[in-house]
Amino acid sequence: MTDTLQRVIGELVGDLEQRFPYAAALLSGASGIQISDNGSEQSAGEVNPSRGVVFTVYDGAVFDEYASSDLDPDRLARGVRQWASGLTRRTDGPPLATGAPADGSRDERSFQVAMEIDPTSVPLKDKLALIRDIQQRTKAMDSRIVQAQVRYGDTTRESVYTGRGRRLTQQVTRTLLAVLVAVSDGSQVRYQFTVNAGTKGFEVTRISDEELRKTVDVALRLLEAQKIEPGDYDVVADSGVSGVIAHESFGHGVELDLFPKGRALSAQYLNKQVAAPTISMFDDPSVPGGYGSYFFDDEGEIARPVQILRDGVFVLPISDFASATYAPGEHTANGRRQDFTRKTYARMTNTFFAPGDVAPADMIAGVERGVYLRWPESGMEDPMGWGIQVTAHYGEEIVNGQLTGKLFAPVGITGYVPDVLKSITAVGSDFELLGGATCGKGHKEFVPVSSGGPHLRMKARLG
Repeated sequence: MTDTLQRVIGELVGDLEQRFPYAAALLSGASGIQISDNGSEQSAGEVNPSRGVVFTVYDGAVFDEYASSDLDPDRLARGVRQWASGLTRRTDGPPLATGAPADGSRDERSFQVAMEIDPTSVPLKDKLALIRDIQQRTKAMDSRIVQAQVRYGDTTRESVYTGRGRRLTQQVTRTLLAVLVAVSDGSQVRYQFTVNAGTKGFEVTRISDEELRKTVDVALRLLEAQKIEPGDYDVVADSGVSGVIAHESFGHGVELDLFPKGRALSAQYLNKQVAAPTISMFDDPSVPGGYGSYFFDDEGEIARPVQILRDGVFVLPISDFASATYAPGEHTANGRRQDFTRKTYARMTNTFFAPGDVAPADMIAGVERGVYLRWPESGMEDPMGWGIQVTAHYGEEIVNGQLTGKLFAPVGITGYVPDVLKSITAVGSDFELLGGATCGKGHKEFVPVSSGGPHLRMKARLG
């Protein structure tokens, strides 16, 4: 991203700011690699590279944008000026939630993810060799393993935001290692997986034989798993399952751009009790190492935590620039694009319940008869009806405060969000944030996210 190009973009934004209440540009590019290895086949390919710029103007009533992958400074300037010539300043719209500093001050900062090993410094042959080594180490652990599959990926996204007195530059690298083990007893196949991921470097590929052995052992135990009898249970959810409950309960349903469209029932619960008083929840793109983390969003808003629930009360939705013009009118750092060709939406980042003060072992000890849910597998939500469905990879029976070793797999949780969250009776003192996932909006517009938190004890409908 040349100095000449950035200078021209700055001049174009400056010209637009003279005409309109808000103007900005986001120059971005992404690159990376993906590797998969199942023992018989190893493949590697580049992440679809993207590089371009998008200009945004608020004309006083609506937002308008111009995007281009042609980064020749002269041609870009002609294209932006021709586009802007067709725009007219208006006065019939809502005021912006935030704008440029009144004193004309400038904010120029540059950010980069702290990494032990930059994945771009590791030759492809070394990555391929390491992934093959992990695959072979795993496959050799038990004769009942029918497949061991290893997946690796790294992506680096660079972006420069210009507008509102800011020129912010960031380089965000995300790295992922996933291992899936499938086992068979001759009549059925079960599997288990483990994922290391985050805004980190190649160091996430460090995985010990002990970690791989735990993954294999769970897969083998699942060969004895049974179907759970549908019904209401006392439940202890591990941090991964509780994180997906957080993501689905207060995911798209608290993205403010859904409120004016009447597509989120949660809009009716703002400043009302929706969870047990012990529950607090955050969305925080500033968490170091979180897979959904960044330093500023795609609208130049510096990353910071948003408290969604305080003492069980829904206190604040997450927003982008456009949706923040609606009540409650607070602009959070959640404006995200899949890439420069896509619209900005209010999006989740790292979503989690805050930890409490109960040890997970004490939670289990307090259950007379119930299920300990482990390893999130999937989740869905209905923002309009505020129902959720979360699937745990497996659950273990609890009787008289002890784990019996009897497993159920898979186990689904269903319910109405306020009912589920108000049933929580204990919040764990532990905390873990799991990454490696992407979240779509309307089955599209995918962005990296993570979720997590502490163990939770609650009552839930399982099936």
